[in-house]
Amino acid sequence: MEKKCNAYQLKIFAMIFMIIEHIHTFLNIGPYWIGLFTRFVAPLFTFFIVEGFYKTSSRKKYFLRTFLFSIIMLAGNVLINLIFKVTDPVTNTMNFYSIVQGLNIFMTFAVFILLMMLIEKIKKKEKMVLSIFLFSILSLFSILFTEGGSVLYPILLIMYFFYGNKKKISLGISLVAIINFVIAFFNYRSGVTGTDFFRNMALYNDWANFLVIIPIFLYDGSRGKNTKFAKWFFYIIYPLHIWILYITSLLLNK
Repeated sequence: MEKKCNAYQLKIFAMIFMIIEHIHTFLNIGPYWIGLFTRFVAPLFTFFIVEGFYKTSSRKKYFLRTFLFSIIMLAGNVLINLIFKVTDPVTNTMNFYSIVQGLNIFMTFAVFILLMMLIEKIKKKEKMVLSIFLFSILSLFSILFTEGGSVLYPILLIMYFFYGNKKKISLGISLVAIINFVIAFFNYRSGVTGTDFFRNMALYNDWANFLVIIPIFLYDGSRGKNTKFAKWFFYIIYPLHIWILYITSLLLNK
C-alpha cells in the first residue's frame, strides 16, 4: 500500500528543512551544498498557498491573515535593524534598505494570494482593465521586491493554472528547473563565480526546486491535524526562528 502524507505532516517536514537552511544562512553552519536539499521548501509552501486559496471558505480573510503577519514580520525586522544599527553593505550607512531588509515570505504569499484573486476576476471578465493593470503591477512587485519572488512567481502560476493535476504541475516545474540549470551552467562556463562546477551549481541552486515534485506526489489531498496549534504554528514559528537566528548572527558579528 502506497504511503501518503497529509498537509500538516508535509508542512512539519518542510519546516524542519527550512530551519536547517536558515541556520546555514544566518550562522554558516553546515556544508555549502545544504541548499540543494532544502530548495523544495518555498515551492512546497507555495503549493499549499494555492491549495488554501482553492479550499478556503473566505479568500478575503485568507489574504488579510497572511498580509497581517507580513506586516508583523516587517515591523519585527525593522525593530531589529534599528536596535542593532544595521547598515547597507554597499554604502556602509543606515538607509531605507538597511532598515526594512530581512526575510519575509509572508509578504510574498500575501501578494501571491492577491495575484490569484486578480486572475479570478480576469477570468470572469470583472473590471478587466483595472484587474489586468493591478495584476501587472503586482507581478512586477512580486518579482522585484518580495523574498524569492522571481523564482517562485512562475511556480505559482504553474501550480494555480494546473491545480489538481500533479503531472502537469510536475512537468511545468521540471521545465523551470531545466531553465534554471542552464542559467547556472552558463554562469559556471562564463567564470563569473570563479568556483568549480559543483560549487557553482550549489550556489545557483534554484534548479533544485524540482525536488518539490516528491512531496507533491506524496500529498494525499487532506488537511490532516485540524487544531488551532496546527493552524497557527507556521505563522508563529517562521518569524520567531528567523528573528532568533538573525539576532544571533548580529551578536556574533559585532
